[in-house]
Amino acid sequence: MGNMFNAKMETLPQNKIKGIQLERLKKTVHLVYENVPHYKKKFKDLKIKPDDIKTLADIRKLPLTTKDDLRLNAPFGLMAAPLDNCIELHASSGTTGIPITACYTRGDIEVWSEVMARCLTMSGLTKKDVFQNPIPYGTFTGAFGFHYGAQKVGALVIPSGQGQTERQLKLMEYYGTTFISGVASYAMRLGQVAQEMNMDPKKLKVRNGLFGAEMFTPGLKKRIMETWNMDVHDIYGLTEMCGPGVSTDCDQHDGLHLWEDHFIVECLDPKTLEPVDVEEEGEIVLTTITKEGMPLLRYRTRDLARLYDQDICECGRTHVKHSMIKGRSDDMIIIRGTNIFPGQIESVLMNHTAVGGNWRMVLYTENNVDMLTVEVETKQIVSKYEMETLAQKLKNDIQSVLVFTPKIEVLPPNSIPETGLKAKRVIDERKKV
Repeated sequence: MGNMFNAKMETLPQNKIKGIQLERLKKTVHLVYENVPHYKKKFKDLKIKPDDIKTLADIRKLPLTTKDDLRLNAPFGLMAAPLDNCIELHASSGTTGIPITACYTRGDIEVWSEVMARCLTMSGLTKKDVFQNPIPYGTFTGAFGFHYGAQKVGALVIPSGQGQTERQLKLMEYYGTTFISGVASYAMRLGQVAQEMNMDPKKLKVRNGLFGAEMFTPGLKKRIMETWNMDVHDIYGLTEMCGPGVSTDCDQHDGLHLWEDHFIVECLDPKTLEPVDVEEEGEIVLTTITKEGMPLLRYRTRDLARLYDQDICECGRTHVKHSMIKGRSDDMIIIRGTNIFPGQIESVLMNHTAVGGNWRMVLYTENNVDMLTVEVETKQIVSKYEMETLAQKLKNDIQSVLVFTPKIEVLPPNSIPETGLKAKRVIDERKKV
């Protein structure tokens, strides 16, 4: 059994967890009904009252909440607590439209710190660690979630912030950083720049990493582990829930444990909105049950994953596990009738050792036909012949996965521009043509 931050709660029997969930769900339903006009109207439209929620199965009577609901009520219309009671504001990175704002009460910050401390401890963080946090400190939730959680564990936190990759590496070397956080694609970028500086990432003291904010495949995870000789864990979260801290994978690396004493998870068919069977892929739908500032009922995350059968994990934790996020229901790209997810392409690319960590899909129209070019960097500078050979191999492998033949453009290292915190994997120029 690995380290746990709160062993009592993390190993609670499922029947006890369900009891806590029901009690907290009822309280949350009353809270939003009495304080949030949006939900009061939704309840009226559905002809339901808070007292109709008598069992956990009754959650399906409640209204779904979408990102559009959040935008229409922005910035503070979904608040269940007065702003006087809030001490911090965060907002999404706004990659898909208007930034989503969430305000936190002191209690919300305490819960966030707790779930992050659980996630970090599960990933190997202890009070003996030097924890470097190369995420932008600002309205984006990432940095503060990791910072609060690491402090709660008792680690020494280096709030290094975003960017200045060479400086990040020098700080790691100077202070003996043992644990890093951030975005998966940036971990690859750090490794690449270290090699350009003639610094071997394996010779630094970094032995653990917890990465989130964007989907990353098992192939990229393996690549980061090999580059740094470190254990890599995946964290899931979203601004609408708390930020990072909803779930993390344990040392079994077989699914992410989701903290059911703070969130109720459903897995629904994105089209019918009916529950899918266990182990069947669907959209993750989350309800907050301890949030005071901006509680949300049945929030459609648009993230696609599977819930696992409810067995006690070998790590000893009893909370439900879900698969890594496969993609987003709204990120699916349709090209000539073929459904394509960026993760499918990344899985192929990461199987090739000559491929670097940075790549993107460029969609455009040629003679009224949708086209796809996959641009991919090599790990190091290679000959033109090697680039052409790699391009042909990648084309064949991608075609076998997608039943669709994209163009492949193999580029030297650092050819694809950086796009801020999250790697921008899809450039859709079809609308401009």
